[in-house]
Amino acid sequence: MEAHLADFGIAKFLKPDSSNWTAVAGTYGYVAPELAYTMAVTEKCDVYSFGVLAFEILMGKHPGELNSMNDGRIHLESVLDTRLSPPTLPSLTDKLSSIMNLALLCIHANPESRPTMRIISRRLVVEADSD
Repeated sequence: MEAHLADFGIAKFLKPDSSNWTAVAGTYGYVAPELAYTMAVTEKCDVYSFGVLAFEILMGKHPGELNSMNDGRIHLESVLDTRLSPPTLPSLTDKLSSIMNLALLCIHANPESRPTMRIISRRLVVEADSD
């Protein structure tokens, strides 16, 4: 059995004699776009949702249609939450840029081009450990 996360408000209690739920549920903007035509929940759907959440943390708001802007080239300054002071330490700017680029890979339109969660986890650990 594999767990797939696409939303936070979709947990449902099943009847005692039910073993699974077959309907796909989620919130527009967080659910991977391919679900609209494949109805297949995969790890790459989870990766997409993770990327949206990562951008939401960086931006302080939902990222909207970032993956279709600027042919995938986005500047850190245009992404960071404007309510916060911009980072002044080069090492922090580098880490934030790396996380932003990773999040951008996660929301790639082609699911096969998205990294695995194992790769994402490893890259985040490397970023956390680098000083």
